[in-house]
Amino acid sequence: MTSPAATEPASDPLDPASRVRDLAWTSYLRVAAIVGVVLIHVAGLSFVREELQGTPAWALGGALAYGSRWAVIVFVMVSGALLLTPPADPDPRRFFRRRLAKVGIPLVVWHAAYIPLSAARGDFTPRELLANFLEGRSYTALYFFWLILGLYAVTPLLWPVVASLRPRGLALAGAALAALPALDVVLRGLVAVLRDEQRVLPEPTLATQFVPYVGFFLLGHALRGVVLRGARLAALAVAFVGLLVQMVWQALTVESAVDTGAGDAPALLPALLPLSYQGLVVGLSAVVVFLLAHGLVQPGSAWAEPGRATAARRLGDLTFGVFAVHLLVFWLLAQLPGLDVEDGATSAAGVLLLSAVVVAVSFAVAWLLSRTPVLRRAV
Repeated sequence: MTSPAATEPASDPLDPASRVRDLAWTSYLRVAAIVGVVLIHVAGLSFVREELQGTPAWALGGALAYGSRWAVIVFVMVSGALLLTPPADPDPRRFFRRRLAKVGIPLVVWHAAYIPLSAARGDFTPRELLANFLEGRSYTALYFFWLILGLYAVTPLLWPVVASLRPRGLALAGAALAALPALDVVLRGLVAVLRDEQRVLPEPTLATQFVPYVGFFLLGHALRGVVLRGARLAALAVAFVGLLVQMVWQALTVESAVDTGAGDAPALLPALLPLSYQGLVVGLSAVVVFLLAHGLVQPGSAWAEPGRATAARRLGDLTFGVFAVHLLVFWLLAQLPGLDVEDGATSAAGVLLLSAVVVAVSFAVAWLLSRTPVLRRAV
């Protein structure tokens, strides 16, 4: 959900067509990731709708939502791949003017849109609304604005690190920083198991939403030159399927049993392999998706040919707008007469159809906003 910045090109970096082709994999990644975000927020509602538990809609909603958990981290990694190359003129003021304006205006606009909606939908007092704002969670997923803002704020501080380390060293540094939040979540889970308490995940504030993702931000830059082929790419695809199966199975069986207190739920597995965004399995799946995309859409492949690459770039440039509008689009659709979907679709076909409609309408709205003077600054 960022605009491309310099990366190591496979061809002439001054040729716009070559640039679009060389970065095509990041465009496809952004599109896939925003579809994943919509699935988490739309299909996932059917999974948490208690009366649907055990139904096809519940199972499909859980599979789509948890099978897309990698999406947020992938956005962060793409941002790192595109933004962390130290510029020729490393003046942070120039960077802040461009980037903070790019995310700052949408942050204000969409908080102004969603906070009244949150107040109207829930029985929140002004104090609760303020508390939600300070956590960076005024409405579902608005934390991402603060996450990106935080990463932009520290980007100039990371340029010297990127310049001083080789890709392998930077990958190790990024992996270590990504592992710390994952380890913290595991330790908290184990403490809860030992004390026979309910799992409580740490909640950041708007000032710290970005902190758990700095490692993945660095990893995105460190791994942007890694292009796997042949047997290695096939092995990576098998690994991704395995990770997906693990996340979906755990969500539909173990996590569901723990959350509902059904039977003798094995609390140790969710403690060791939590499905939160800081969990090991989710982080690994994001890295695998990142590498798969680059291997499948490398320069010279059919997916990177100029026509497809340009179309993917145009769609990729709309993803920030899709993120901004998709929750509002969903809410408006849920208000249509005869639709009982505000808490999630009640059939498997409904889950698929509702998710597809929200994706399509959100892209259309984002495109319209991007073509409208003044309003384009909000997306």
